[in-house]
Amino acid sequence: MKTIKVRGLVLKEYEAGEADKRLLLLCKGEGRLMVYARGARKPRSRFLAASQIFTYSDFILAQGKGFYSLTQADLLENFYNLRTDYDTLCAAHSIVEVCEKTLWEKSDCDKLLLLVLKSLSLLSKGRLSPQQIKIVFLTRFFDFYGLRPHVNGCFVCGLPLREMGERVFWGAEGVACSAHASMPISQAAAAAFGHMLDSELSQAFQFMVHENVLGELQNAVQFFWKCHFDVV
Repeated sequence: MKTIKVRGLVLKEYEAGEADKRLLLLCKGEGRLMVYARGARKPRSRFLAASQIFTYSDFILAQGKGFYSLTQADLLENFYNLRTDYDTLCAAHSIVEVCEKTLWEKSDCDKLLLLVLKSLSLLSKGRLSPQQIKIVFLTRFFDFYGLRPHVNGCFVCGLPLREMGERVFWGAEGVACSAHASMPISQAAAAAFGHMLDSELSQAFQFMVHENVLGELQNAVQFFWKCHFDVV
């Protein structure tokens, strides 16, 4: 039986049989994979530590006809602190759930994996609010998915953002002018979206805005999600 070595993150774990698990992995170079982990629910299983949600590990998989089974797992990171705060845990679950519900098998997801790992790492450190980290993740996810929001001007007529003054709005494709309005946002919120999309990943999460602006950003990404995705 052919074996492959992959490095990946557990997005979801499912109970199987009396003591087994099925693991949904997001893997470097392989994308999304479903893996069968025999005996992973046993207290003394060698897969116990690496078969939990949010864990990042090196895996050796045996490739069968239409399925993979886990033969070895070496834990790299468990992001333990995600589990010590309710809001942090909810944000982490939301991030992996987005990947679970939207990705195809075997799709190229290396950039997304880096984004997820960066988001979980920042959540576990607790220096930024879970709300802000989730907003940045979703904004960058839209870009990864080919749905990059327009942030420099109206997506309908092209009116530059700098000429909109305080009459800035957000629509199904991003920033809009008052003539093509959906929901109002501030110039500060529009600028924050530009920063999140245009910065290097290491800097995209680093910005400071008023709590009201953070609320605008959250409403805007939720609106954008509902416009483009059927899943909740």
